[in-house]
Formats: sequence, C-alpha cells, structure tokens
Amino acid sequence: MKNVIFSTLLILITGLGLNAQSKKELQAELNNLETELQDIKTELAEARNNEKISQAQAQSYQTQLVEVQANNATLLTNLNNFTAQSNDKLDNLSGVMETLRKKENELKFINETLTSNDSISLLVLTSFKQTLGESANIAVEKGAITLIMPHSSLFDAQGKGPALKPEANDVISKIAGILKSNDRMIMTIENQTEETISYQTVMGQSGSLITAFGETNGVPADKMLLLRSTNPSNTIRFKLHPDFNTFYLQLRQNMKK
Repeated sequence: MKNVIFSTLLILITGLGLNAQSKKELQAELNNLETELQDIKTELAEARNNEKISQAQAQSYQTQLVEVQANNATLLTNLNNFTAQSNDKLDNLSGVMETLRKKENELKFINETLTSNDSISLLVLTSFKQTLGESANIAVEKGAITLIMPHSSLFDAQGKGPALKPEANDVISKIAGILKSNDRMIMTIENQTEETISYQTVMGQSGSLITAFGETNGVPADKMLLLRSTNPSNTIRFKLHPDFNTFYLQLRQNMKK
C-alpha cells in the first residue's frame, strides 16, 4: 500500500515538474515570439517611414523634374528667339555691308574722277601757258582754268561793239584747240559788263564768240555755255572745266550698280 502511494506521489511530482518545465519553455518561447513580433513591428514601422521618405523624395524629384522641364522649355524658347534675332542682325549686317560696299564704290568713283579731273586741269593749265604765253592772264577758279581778257582786246569800238577784232580770232582758235583736245572739258564764256552796256550789245558779243568757236573752229555747241554778269571790269572769262552734268549722270549711273 505504501509502495502504491509512494509511486503515485512520485508520478505526481514528476508530472508537476514536467508541467513546470513545459510552462517555462512555453513562456520562453512566448517571450521570443513577442520579441520577434516587436522586431517585426519596428522593422515594419521603419519600412513605412522609409516608404514615406521615398514618396516624399519621389514627389520632390517629380517637382524638380517639372521645374527642369519648364526651365528647358524657357531656355529653348530663348535660344530660338536669340537665333531669330541673330539671323535678323546677320541679315541687317549683310544689308549694311552691301550699303557700305556701294558707298565705297561711289566714293572710289568720285575720288578717281576728281583725281582725273585735277590731272586734266593741270594739263589744260600747262597748255594755256604754253599756247598763249606767260603774259596771258590765266587763273584757277574753283577747279576751272580761266583766261581773262578785256573787251577791248576782243571787240571793236574799243570793246563796246558786238563784232570781234580780226586779231581776236587767233586767240579764239588757240582756246578752241585746247578745248577740243580735252573731251571731258567744256567751256563757260562769262561776259562781265557794266550795267550801261546794252542787252543788244551783250547778245551781239556772245553771238560773235559762239560763231567764232563753233562755225570757224568746230567746237560743238554742247561744249559751250554762256553766262552774263554785271561787273565794271568789262572782261570776258573763258572758263575750261569738267562737264559736271556728265559727271553727275555718271555718278547716278554708278550708284545704281
């Protein structure tokens, strides 16, 4: 009987010990699971936090991308505008350069013509002095080579008549020869008279000169111009100068090129 009771107690004690041991193991396992759960929750929280950070960064990147795209569009527009303006300025510059080229050609033409006229004028002056002698009253007036002769040496009635003296024809012939030898020169005949000289006398003198130069010495009418001015000197001024009308027409023609 005692043995049975002892055995029973032994079994109970052993069972209780095993039960106590199982609880400890279970409790330990439970604690481990709780720890793992807590770690998982922590990791989950961190993951969610990282997700929010990633979303915020993604949103920021998206905003920056939109701003960059807008800036790029603005830069592209500015570049197109700059290119268009550059093309306009280039076209304007080309136009300016073309205008300058034309002006340069015009100035070159004028300079070459004036230089040539100066050379011709020098030749005419030399011819005047060689042909008429050093005693001739020759002057240079505004680019014109001018021979100044008193009425008395050219016209009858002591210079108050309309007809030429016979000795005047020799001088007129020499002047005509110089004029005809220079195709680019024309002559202005300026009759300077006192106011008391009648219009008929002045016209008669001018007619006599034109006849002497034209019919007698073969000077074309388009190479002579007549001019009267009031001056008590009573002189005739034979002015040989470039044909400025022809020069003007040549200049206009050159400007059209």
